[in-house]
Amino acid sequence: MKSMKELYEERNTLVGQNRKLLESAKDGKLTGEQSHEWDERDKDIDKLSNEIEERRKVDDRKNLSKKYEGFENDTPHRQTEREAPVRDGKLSVKFGRHEITLRKDSALAERNGEKYANAFNEYLTGGGDPERLGLQTSKDTKGGYLAPVAMASRLIKFLDDNVFMRRLAFVLPPLDSAVSIGAPSYDSDTGDADWTAEIPASDITEDDGMTFGKRELMPHLVTKLVKAGKKFLRVAAGIGSPENFITDRLAYKFAITEEKAFLTGNGVQKPLGVFTVSNDGVPASRDVTCASGTVFTADEILNLLYNLKPQYQARATGVFHRDFIKAARKLKTGTGEYLWGMGLNSAQPDTIANRPYVQSEYAPNTFTSGNYIGMFADFGTGYWIADSLGFEVQRLGELLALRNQVGFLGSKETDGMPVLAECFSRLKLG
Repeated sequence: MKSMKELYEERNTLVGQNRKLLESAKDGKLTGEQSHEWDERDKDIDKLSNEIEERRKVDDRKNLSKKYEGFENDTPHRQTEREAPVRDGKLSVKFGRHEITLRKDSALAERNGEKYANAFNEYLTGGGDPERLGLQTSKDTKGGYLAPVAMASRLIKFLDDNVFMRRLAFVLPPLDSAVSIGAPSYDSDTGDADWTAEIPASDITEDDGMTFGKRELMPHLVTKLVKAGKKFLRVAAGIGSPENFITDRLAYKFAITEEKAFLTGNGVQKPLGVFTVSNDGVPASRDVTCASGTVFTADEILNLLYNLKPQYQARATGVFHRDFIKAARKLKTGTGEYLWGMGLNSAQPDTIANRPYVQSEYAPNTFTSGNYIGMFADFGTGYWIADSLGFEVQRLGELLALRNQVGFLGSKETDGMPVLAECFSRLKLG
């Protein structure tokens, strides 16, 4: 396997060959054969870039795994003080200064026993009869609510790895019981201070420009149901565990659904996207408009970055479709030299205008007048994401039993929105 250094060197070599090919062309125009050679080499450049990015993700996962190694043996400190059953057959449990007494033969007291704990551990480690568990998901004492919890961690991890907005944005702690979460916003400031005489000729005028508002996020429900035949679940060994395969595919679809909404959602029963014009999110005043309705220039990319205040520039990340990056790679000086490797990224790999960028298949890529084609933004400050209750994948055994099927119902509640418009700068074709 090639090292990262070798991948970078190979990519740089291909970029240099394309540059020489264009320099050798008469008046900068490529022949049919040269154009074909250019395109084939450009595909190899894209493949190398994708492989570099995947290697980075693998390294990130390894680092995260090392970080979590120490968690395996951690145990939470006990939150309650449990006493042994008293002589009258009751169980006393203390929560701080409060004491609750349960009958020994009650359902809640039964959960305190060793039998319940063993059943719980057996389920999490894959033991027991899966059909029996699936048919009794509605009964707490039989472990009915364990399936959603066991699968939830898979979904959350998948989203963290594949949705870049969750990595860049500010993700609030999960809402346990609240329907929504609100945060105060400082919407407008006072004017600059006024130079005033020692004894003013009139009363000092009040400045009432300071105003406050509120931003509210209300997690919305997103679902997906997949049905599978019992025979498929029993014999489809070629894909490993069929249930894990279905869960992984559900996770992928949740990831894609969220990414689309975080980028282009309209805010109606879904998150408000960063490429959506809204006074509640990113208004049109944060746009940089190109002179052309079909192409952009290097100057306009720099205008896009410097539309942000310096404190946001330092943390800004670009979001572009691969078609934009391909077009940016082909920008040239008046003498036919490539700008990529000069002013646009100063020879730093995978940056543009000296800032890192991400490529998303769901960023706008229609190069016609009036459409957005990219942005720079400080997502960590300007975009908030709120989740409620967490992910669930519920195994529906009884519901579809008469059809000899098992259902897998994925669900989640989430919301997201831009909370500070000046953190964003969008590029729009004229």
